Amino acid sequence: MTKHATDAIYLAYQYGTSEKLRIRQEAHEKYSEQPNDFFPWALGFLALTPGLLVADVGCGPGAYHALVAAAGCRVVGIDASFGMVTDVRRQARRQELPVYAIQAAAEQLPLASERCDRVMANHMLYHVGDQRAALRELWRVLAPGGLVLLATNAADANDVLHAAHQAAADELGYHTVRPVSDNFHLGHISLVQEVFPNATVHVRPDAFRFPSLEAALRYYASGMIDAIEHAPGDGSHRPLLLERVAARLHPQFTASGYLRVPKDAGCFVARKE
Repeated sequence: MTKHATDAIYLAYQYGTSEKLRIRQEAHEKYSEQPNDFFPWALGFLALTPGLLVADVGCGPGAYHALVAAAGCRVVGIDASFGMVTDVRRQARRQELPVYAIQAAAEQLPLASERCDRVMANHMLYHVGDQRAALRELWRVLAPGGLVLLATNAADANDVLHAAHQAAADELGYHTVRPVSDNFHLGHISLVQEVFPNATVHVRPDAFRFPSLEAALRYYASGMIDAIEHAPGDGSHRPLLLERVAARLHPQFTASGYLRVPKDAGCFVARKE
């Protein structure tokens, strides 16, 4: 387990508000080679029909909620960050969505057993300290016959940027930590099957095609830049790393006019028998 990914101080910095997450979501919207339809693609595995209750665990700012509501479903959004819960409540009021948001940890969900028709935990289990406990909670609150959706990245997603970060950190004498998604990626099918024995994995190939060095660095600076041990609290490492990562990536832009960063993602899907 990469401690950096589950450290409370780091998570508060990353997800106290939705700003950094929105920068990354914006990059996926603008620079993905595939059409910007990952959310509807993933939700397609849940077979949503009107009247279902969907629990979105680790919901962030509620990126899936409008689509789930459009299918006629109600949503319980759960996140450990009060800032994210606040964003979800604000969005629900503004868009008049049938969404109820709660601040809680994935390992101890404040929901009755077998209460939810569908459960999802998307791109968040790599931040959970006790993943087995979280998976057991997802199982507990899911009604018999219900479906679970767990979206995450491929093991080698963003390796182009990780390699540049590693090289830049080495030059500066920093010790890097493993990528956050190493904690939970599409190769972790056996872990999921410990709790959901019939789980299957579905992969959606994709890549970033950044049209400028600035666009790639903005994405890098929204999270990956802090993947070093004992990062200075004053953020003094960031401009140093940005400069060296830019130097590492610049030749690729010069050669092709863009930077291609493979970022396959996908999901685990299971039914509670």
